[in-house]
Formats: sequence, structure tokens, C-alpha cells
Amino acid sequence: MTQPVRNAAMAAIGLVLITLWLRFGPGLVGGWVSEGAWGEAGFTVAVLGPMLLLGWVGRRLAGIGGAGGAWGRSLGFGALTGLGGLLLATGYAALAGTLVRGADAAVGPLLALGLIVIAVQVAAEEMVFRGWLQPVLQSLAGRWVAVPLVAALFAALHLVAGGASGGVALLNLFLGGILFGLIAAGRLGLPGAMAAHFAWNAGEQLLLGLDPNPGVGAFGALLDLDLRGASLWGGSDQGLNGSWAMSLSLVALVVGWLLAARRSEAA
Repeated sequence: MTQPVRNAAMAAIGLVLITLWLRFGPGLVGGWVSEGAWGEAGFTVAVLGPMLLLGWVGRRLAGIGGAGGAWGRSLGFGALTGLGGLLLATGYAALAGTLVRGADAAVGPLLALGLIVIAVQVAAEEMVFRGWLQPVLQSLAGRWVAVPLVAALFAALHLVAGGASGGVALLNLFLGGILFGLIAAGRLGLPGAMAAHFAWNAGEQLLLGLDPNPGVGAFGALLDLDLRGASLWGGSDQGLNGSWAMSLSLVALVVGWLLAARRSEAA
């Protein structure tokens, strides 16, 4: 058995373990944590901490090297991509007439805790999918097979874990996985993908207050923007994540990164 095939077998086993844990782990952990912001933080760390550790171990066992180059550039451009995409999606929702101002904005020290929780969630997902599974598959089948396949697994795992419902929400998870995969496979590497993912999630939850919809989460938000009206433009409990506004924004970003990747290959 060659090393790439051995790595793929280990990744498949890891994916099965993660799927089982996300399917049954939250029910086991939920009875041991309290409600509120600190309870949500403890729940996130308890559920996603093992996933982050497994992704890191799998990456090491597969011999995948650490990110080189300028971390500051990777983090900066990644964050700009994520925040820019979020603002573009919010603009589309405003044009569709579903964006309204709520009254639940809450600014306080819990925002810092929220940033840490989102960082753990993003790090776990990106370490497993773009940091481990994608490089392993890329070594076997190339970038243009690995990126969409891992994006499909990324969306499917959210469905298994109960984090998404509806065709548009799953489409957006797939498109988001494509975007983060293209970033990770390019010059910005895994740090860039993590930064883009973090900026989008943190901006959506803690800056604009779009998730959950309506209202704001346990950690508060600088603003409280809600989406009301047509469900396909965000007026549902899925909010922006289940809207065509997010789809259009992600398509624009994916096309831009595809063109950048093609230019990089041609250079």
C-alpha cells in the first residue's frame, strides 16, 4: 500500500469517527453543560475540541507540512475575503427587501468569549476538511477533484450534525466549502481559509447580529440586523445561511478565486 493510499484510508476512518461523534456526541455532552453563553462555550469546546485534535493528529500522521510563507498576508487577505463576502450577501438581502433593523443588540465582555468560541469552531472544521482531508485527496486525485469533493463532505457533515436544513442552506455550505478549499489550495494556504471562515462567521454573528435570525445569540452583537419576509432571501430561521443572497455572494467569490487560481497556474 502506497503512502497516499494509506493516508486516504486513515482519513476515511477519521471521517467516519467524526461523523459518529457529531451525530451522537452533542446528545451526550448536552446534559453536562449549563445554559447561556458559558454553557454554549463549554458545549462547543467539548464537541469540537476532539474534532480539532483528530484533525491535527491526522494531518501530522499524513506528513502534511505546516503553513509556510507570510502568515500576516494570509490572515489579512483571508479575513478580507470572508468579511467582504458577508457584506456583499447582506447587501443582496437589503436589495431584496428582507433586511431590517432589530432591537436586541448587546455589547459587552461576552463578545470576546464569542470570538473564542467561533475560533474553536472554525479551527476544528478547517483543520479537518481543508487541513487534512483535502491535501490527502489532492495527493491522489488533484486539486480540482479534492476541492469539490471535500466541500460536498463538509456540507453533508453539517446535515448529519443538524446544523443545516433545506436545499439552499446545503448549497451555500457546499459553495462555502469550495471557497475555503480554493483559498487553502492556493498561496494563502490553511491560515487564509481559517481567516476567511472566521471573519464570515464572526461578522455574521457578533458584528451584524444576523445569526441567529431573528435576534442575537448568547454572546451578543454590535448590531442586530434581522431578515424578514421571503424565506429564500433570508426570512426564515436559517437566515442568511439559507438565502439566495448568500448563494450569489459565494458564487462571485468562488468565480474570483477560480480565475485567480487559473492565472497562478498559467504564470
